[in-house]
Amino acid sequence: MPPRIRDRARTHAPALFVALVLASGCGAPAAETPLKPPAPEPGCAILSINDTYRIESLPRGRGGMARVRTLRKKLEKTYPDLVVLHAGDLLFPSLLSNRYKGGQMIEAVNRLDGREGNDERLFVALGNHEFDKEDPNVLSARLAESEFRWLSSNVHFKIDEEGKPAVTWPEGKVLPRTIVQCGSLKVGIFGVTIGAKAPYVAAIHDPIEAARAQTAALRKEGADAVVGLTHLSMSTDQALLGRLGAEGPDVLVGGHEHQKQKFMAGKRGIYKADAEAVTANVLRIARLKGDLHIAHEWIPLEDPSVPEDADMKSWVDATLRKHEDEYCPQQKPPAGPGCLGEVLATAGEDLVAEELDIRRFETNLGDWILDLALGAFPDAKKRPDVAFVNSGSLRLNLNLPKGEPITRRHIEELFAYSAELRLVEINGETLQQVLNRSIEDWTGQGHFLQIAGLAFEHDPAAKTATRLTLLGDKPHKIGPKDVIYAVTTEFLVTPNPKTNQDGYTMLNPSMVVAKGRDLKQVVVDALGALHAQGKPLAPMVDGRICNTQRKGVCRALP
Repeated sequence: MPPRIRDRARTHAPALFVALVLASGCGAPAAETPLKPPAPEPGCAILSINDTYRIESLPRGRGGMARVRTLRKKLEKTYPDLVVLHAGDLLFPSLLSNRYKGGQMIEAVNRLDGREGNDERLFVALGNHEFDKEDPNVLSARLAESEFRWLSSNVHFKIDEEGKPAVTWPEGKVLPRTIVQCGSLKVGIFGVTIGAKAPYVAAIHDPIEAARAQTAALRKEGADAVVGLTHLSMSTDQALLGRLGAEGPDVLVGGHEHQKQKFMAGKRGIYKADAEAVTANVLRIARLKGDLHIAHEWIPLEDPSVPEDADMKSWVDATLRKHEDEYCPQQKPPAGPGCLGEVLATAGEDLVAEELDIRRFETNLGDWILDLALGAFPDAKKRPDVAFVNSGSLRLNLNLPKGEPITRRHIEELFAYSAELRLVEINGETLQQVLNRSIEDWTGQGHFLQIAGLAFEHDPAAKTATRLTLLGDKPHKIGPKDVIYAVTTEFLVTPNPKTNQDGYTMLNPSMVVAKGRDLKQVVVDALGALHAQGKPLAPMVDGRICNTQRKGVCRALP
């Protein structure tokens, strides 16, 4: 299929890439050597992003779909048949998706080519958050609205007794694999997804075996290079390339984690970009003297180097205004126009909530929120000792600089999900299991905990939390048989086959001794009290999670 020629933008040639010499399409290995970029015409380039939950940019001119549009136009000036990939987690969760059920994200991606009609060069993998809504009609509607194709080779949807599928889409909209002409090369692409559960999903099969089958099929169908578009954990991506070797794809372009990562499995590479399109991957592929060469670069999507595309920004701004106009009157009690811009308080220190920090380290905003959770049961028969909440439930994914107004929009984005509090009775042994789970697969995962009332040492090279210390009036080490009253969220306590409690299956409803308020409302009330007193929010990190890679105060007893 010939490439579509899209509107052009004034551009500069991309910077030289650090070359990564990977395996050839037929599986023959090649040495990793420096490589100059292939000639622009008719070269092959791939642009990829992953894990985008907002249509708008982040503060200080970073990310957002309008910058993705700008970068695409720039690259298409040099590479008219640029291939664009999204590695999953597109539809949910977000403040706007609560209302539009992901429709605004589909429209944003539809607009990335600058024209109406099908975008034959854009492909998206299914992410686990594509299945957030239990109604299969929601996913069916989003698939039907897509002017691009989805790639999924290991997700299988249920079919009823009459042969009717639970999730439907127009013919050709969802494919296990595809081949697209990219410069002089035929590039084969397949999609695989991490395990996710929804009532309409029959099975999500082993992504490694799916990758083996799809790679073989693509090579048989004439692909010069095979790209795996994956929404998997990095550990699974690594296992995929390590196990398959020459039977696997030449390169993986991935998502699921929210920070940029690179990993070489032999001569094959794995590349992931930052969430919210703060960075993008660019791959340039060439066959030189019979060997396949793949050069990679991360491109920061930020001002002034990548400004927002004017047309896309105009649509983004209009969509945000429309959402706010609809959102405010439906609040209880109804709020006035512009309610999401209502200032609840002011940041007295830089408030750290970017996922790369809050999913790996103790942060000052995490400390403050968990202190509120710890104090949210003033009338309980048993005084709470500790509190812990998974960082994946704190989804602001940006830092608020000192002096920045804290608005209602910030809090609504911070709490994308319900966060009803529960007081549970556990022992020290269970708390040890909870903390071990928190630090498991320490790469910025949402199950990492923010905590209050306790401290521990975290050595990223170890799998066990150590020096567990109960803080309070008389700090002391926590023993396995000690009775602990802990505040957490209903999400972490209640079994759910879809989410698996983020791995905290050592907790269960029989442990609950009291139910509490939603943590979002607790936070809103506390901010309101600060604002009424004319005080800023200025929490400090005080040494609860003692990461051995970071210097600082540590309250965990030796």
